[in-house]
Amino acid sequence: MEAYILAGGKSIRMGEDKGLKKLNDIPIIQYSIDTLSYCFPIIKINTDKEEYKQFGWELVPDKIKNKGPLGGIHAALDHSKKDVFIVSCDMPFITVEAVNYLLDKHDNSLATVASCKGRIQPLFGIYTYDALQLIEEKMAGNQLKMMDFILKTPSKIIEMSEIIDTEIFSNINTQEEFKKIEKI
Repeated sequence: MEAYILAGGKSIRMGEDKGLKKLNDIPIIQYSIDTLSYCFPIIKINTDKEEYKQFGWELVPDKIKNKGPLGGIHAALDHSKKDVFIVSCDMPFITVEAVNYLLDKHDNSLATVASCKGRIQPLFGIYTYDALQLIEEKMAGNQLKMMDFILKTPSKIIEMSEIIDTEIFSNINTQEEFKKIEKI
């Protein structure tokens, strides 16, 4: 299994590229890269932005543009031809423990994703290659909401609040959220 970090978003609410924004003088995506490198021999970054070449991992652009995170997962599955671990570039606090816990709980569901205190995290999870066709169908019909995909398909949701700190799923979509993250 390979890990893919989704970094192809437009970051409209943030006003600048989230993955490249610096937290303690380190690009936010580097935190995810560092964590994932303990769990996976291969990490790829889902983006077409050349600035991400600086991290030394292969860039995998969306095959079908403007389809949001579902398009990024599609690109990862289509590229790898096997199951993939997906994480968003704006989750700097993910841990090796959380990644391994999810890997251990994965079964033959189309997707296995984390949940913390009842809040589903569709961009921290495993998507099987068997999900590719269904994702293509959803994209063709512009059914792009990740929560709908998770809740309306054979997905496994793993509650993780007893083994992790809820802060690990903090993501950064606005400047205000970034300021809160800086304090953590």
